[in-house]
Amino acid sequence: PQALAPRPSGSSAPARRTGSQSSRSVARVSSPRGGAGGGGGLSAAERARIRRETPGLAANLRLFWAEASSKVRTGVMAGGGVVVLGLFGLLYWLVLGGDDKVQRGEEPVRLSTQPINDSFGLGDGVTWNRPDMKVFEWEFVAATRAVVILHYQASGISKDEVVVSVNGVDVGKVPPDTLASQERSLELMIPPQHLRKGEPNRIIFDNTRNPPGEDPWRVWNVWVERALLPEQLTSVQLVNLARESYKKGRKNFDTPDIGARNRYEAWKSFREAWLMLEAHPDPKPELYFESQEGMKNAQQELDRTCSKLLLEVEGYYNQSQFKKAASTLDHMREYFPEYDQPCATRAENKRAEYGL
Repeated sequence: PQALAPRPSGSSAPARRTGSQSSRSVARVSSPRGGAGGGGGLSAAERARIRRETPGLAANLRLFWAEASSKVRTGVMAGGGVVVLGLFGLLYWLVLGGDDKVQRGEEPVRLSTQPINDSFGLGDGVTWNRPDMKVFEWEFVAATRAVVILHYQASGISKDEVVVSVNGVDVGKVPPDTLASQERSLELMIPPQHLRKGEPNRIIFDNTRNPPGEDPWRVWNVWVERALLPEQLTSVQLVNLARESYKKGRKNFDTPDIGARNRYEAWKSFREAWLMLEAHPDPKPELYFESQEGMKNAQQELDRTCSKLLLEVEGYYNQSQFKKAASTLDHMREYFPEYDQPCATRAENKRAEYGL
């Protein structure tokens, strides 16, 4: 057999792949970029570059985002949006105090002939939190003799708990609660000697138990009436005119079913008699106190009628019987034809609230 030719001494054996070279090739084949998962894998060199450019936790976040799938990215963005909205809501509540405060506007301070519907005091549902006292201002302007009457409603009050003062002088106390506290209208005549003409007067509801106590209480529908007194009449003339008004009031009060406005007319006549005798020098005649009592009784009847009719309106509205609700509000005008009774304003407020 033919002998094999010897290998030339100057030639070298074929080069063999080293282990490291073979591993890199396999890695390039088995880890292609832009995989089917949607996020794409990163090479070791790219990961190292990101870590060099962005040290710390930010690098880990960049790597996570670069290698995340599209579903993961969508979930992260949705969760981030929820967190951002939550933070905005928390900031709005902390800074602005929520919707109620924005809708209320500024706290009422100045009194007028229009009732302030907001409530003041302490407890659930109170519009303005005033545990200790509520201070109002009112400017007194009158060219002739007049009496000033403070009108309001109150509840959650015990005997001697809340004192009313005018310009630093106590002029009365808020009566304690009764079963009809939510319905009753209260009034307090302010002695003219405690008022300052042509400048603001401070009228304060002061809860004498808070602090240190935290007793719930409230006042609302606060307004001021200025009633002019008759002039240039003798005492005899004042008594005679008052007696005529009182008789008229008594007649209307005793026949409430004849007409819807009879109770209102009774209250108005008793009131005319009282104001007539308010101008009477001291001592006051007995008719003065009888007129006050008649006015009080007529007012209680009017308050009950008002609450009954407003409850009827709410019932119709809750049953979506809007025409009947509007008709009842129209009917209330027969009972309360003028705005010297607070129920007339309450009815109009209810009409506006319900859009009737």
